[in-house]
This record gives sequence, structure tokens and C-alpha cells, in this order.
Amino acid sequence: MKEGWKTLSQRQLLDCSPWLRVFSETVQLEDGETVVENFYRVEIPSYVVIFAVTPGQTVPLVEQYRHGVRGYTLELPAGLVEEGEDPLTSARRELREETGLVASEWRSLGAFVVDPNRGCGQAHIYLARDAVPVAAPGPGELQQVVVHYYDLERLIALWRSGGSVTIASTAAIGLGLSFLGTLPER
Repeated sequence: MKEGWKTLSQRQLLDCSPWLRVFSETVQLEDGETVVENFYRVEIPSYVVIFAVTPGQTVPLVEQYRHGVRGYTLELPAGLVEEGEDPLTSARRELREETGLVASEWRSLGAFVVDPNRGCGQAHIYLARDAVPVAAPGPGELQQVVVHYYDLERLIALWRSGGSVTIASTAAIGLGLSFLGTLPER
């Protein structure tokens, strides 16, 4: 594999740690001659997204207000990988906190970057099977969350209609359905 671009200099423009850092970089392209100034890179923490399936073949989706989109979203349980945690430990914690569920079988469906040009964190996507309730869902960090359970047919309809506005949940639903062998033909 090729080396890629070379960072000649880097200047931090914004530090809102641990949530966000923005950098302006001067980079030299692979040709060794072309230099690009003010190439922006965004660092956000890694996070997990969980496609959980209950023994009754339903999938929990979390409804909550998201100020960035100025509205309510319907998405899979998700959250940040906390410092010192591995992604699977974070996934188990987030599923329990947001839905009150624990799962007996876990499988990684991959780790993906949101924007390969800018960075923007890495999403670790997990399939959690045989998820059963052991507690009430947590209250959420800033507001109440509501958990909705979708059977696979209804979830597929939501997925196809763009009903989940987050790319991470949309991708995780597709990966989960594919792994379960329920990805519908077009």
C-alpha cells in the first residue's frame, strides 16, 4: 500500500475535548510536489452502534431529541467508547443503559469511519442476539429516551424509507439484516 499524503504542519483550531477537536493541516500529496494548505481534519471519539435482536425477533430503536438535527430521531442504541473501555464493553454498557437489555451473543459487524477525508470518529457496529430485559431503560444523558420495538418486517420498511436519519444506524441496520439473512431483495 502507498504511503499517502505527508502532513507538513498542523494547527489546532478548536479543542472541545473530549467531544471534538478541529485541525487545519498543510499536506503534501503523493506526487511529492503538490501542497494543500488548510486541509481540515475533525477528531471525535469512537462510538458503538448496536443492532440488538430479542428472542421474539424484534429490534429496539431509541427515540430521542437530537439538537444537532433540531428534532427527534429513531435510531439503534449507540454511544461513545469511554476512555479505558474496549468497544465491546462499551456496546454492552450502552445497550443496557439505553434499553435495559442484555444479550447473550455478540458479534462485531465491523468498524467504519464516517468521513474518510475528514476523520469524524470510528463507528464500531455490533450484532447482539437473544437480547432480554433485565432493567428499565436509563433516563438518558440530557432527556428521556423512549424505546420502540420493531419486528423485522416493520424495521425493513423503516430502513427502506429512510426513517432512521443517522447514517450509522442506517448502515448498522443493513449489516444486521444482512447477517441475519433477512436483507430483502430489491
